[in-house]
Amino acid sequence: MYSYYIEECEPEVGLIRDAKVGVLNNAELGFGGRLIVNSDTTDLVVKDLLGQVQSEVKIHLTLAPKLHTDLGLSDDKKVYRFSINLNKKTLAKDFHFSVHLNQNNHEVQLFNGFIQPVELPDKVLLIVGSPRSGTSALGKACRKALKAQAHGESHVIEGVSKALKDTEIFFEDSITAGINGNLVNSVPKTVLLAEHLNMLRNIYKLYYGDIIHLDKTPGIPMLHSLPFAFMAWPNAKVIFCKRRAMENIQSRLIKFPKVNFFQHAKQWKQSFITWRQSRQKITQLLKRNDWFVEVDQYDMAVSAEKVCIELGKFLRLTKSEEKRLLLQLSSTDRPEQTSALTLKAKSLQDFNWSESQLDELRKCCDKEMIMQNYSYSDTYYLNNDQEETND
Repeated sequence: MYSYYIEECEPEVGLIRDAKVGVLNNAELGFGGRLIVNSDTTDLVVKDLLGQVQSEVKIHLTLAPKLHTDLGLSDDKKVYRFSINLNKKTLAKDFHFSVHLNQNNHEVQLFNGFIQPVELPDKVLLIVGSPRSGTSALGKACRKALKAQAHGESHVIEGVSKALKDTEIFFEDSITAGINGNLVNSVPKTVLLAEHLNMLRNIYKLYYGDIIHLDKTPGIPMLHSLPFAFMAWPNAKVIFCKRRAMENIQSRLIKFPKVNFFQHAKQWKQSFITWRQSRQKITQLLKRNDWFVEVDQYDMAVSAEKVCIELGKFLRLTKSEEKRLLLQLSSTDRPEQTSALTLKAKSLQDFNWSESQLDELRKCCDKEMIMQNYSYSDTYYLNNDQEETND
């Protein structure tokens, strides 16, 4: 099995229409897209890491006059559709490649990428969301349902992602990186990315084996790191846990009393913003949106069976796994619970906050509350007939 990654270096010239991250049964990668150039004389070549032109590749270029019209381009621009099929046949180690456009004796690097031999686990499940939104309860339920080895929280993905960013800064901005002839000056970002992906996969394999990787990591840094996780495991599934602002903030205040009210409100809001940003990036990488589901903690409490049926379909659980999931989710054995769960939602006035706190809450959270179909009343949702909205 192999995984791959492709990135666009000059998107104003070359755009990829296909998935930029994925899994391959064989070391054969095909992708296509469009080129916008200034000349009729256009040639594409594929090179390896050391700059050698590759022969195990088929490249097709065709003019696209209709696309030229659709894009409203001037007459001095030419639009081509391209397809590239790279077949390495046998591949025992990472293969790095780049795609170059030769035009009027000028070369432009359009794409970078790599193909990696990998052993992906059968299931990779990432449980994320704002702290105090049900990640612990759902993480434990999924762990018992799947009989998976997992820690209470991980934070390894965000740690390796941060290590990659720090490494990239050195390789781009250090004094030695700016000197031609130094190796540090020659290493492309995709090599750094590939090596950190190998490290991340190896850590999880070391601790969790080859079958199931279950990671529960709440917080905004993990939400930022999700695209990186999908580069490691394109077959991953994500459960985003969420909760209405009032319940979330109250639970935060109990668990983290040294953080002020406004900071808790800002973090609640930012969790949703960051989730949407990462969700968009991942969907663009994969060219599909079947990789995630959102679950509200309130629904876990009042509609556990419905939630388990939805998760059973999403995770392709067996009947016995779904039964174990429901048994745990319906039990009183809830980690990190700060107060007794009630089946009846409260209104904003029931939280006994000061007028200044209520004002801060509304200014910070009003827009997101509406986007998430949350009310300030004891109905919990604005529209009870539609518990999920497309944000």
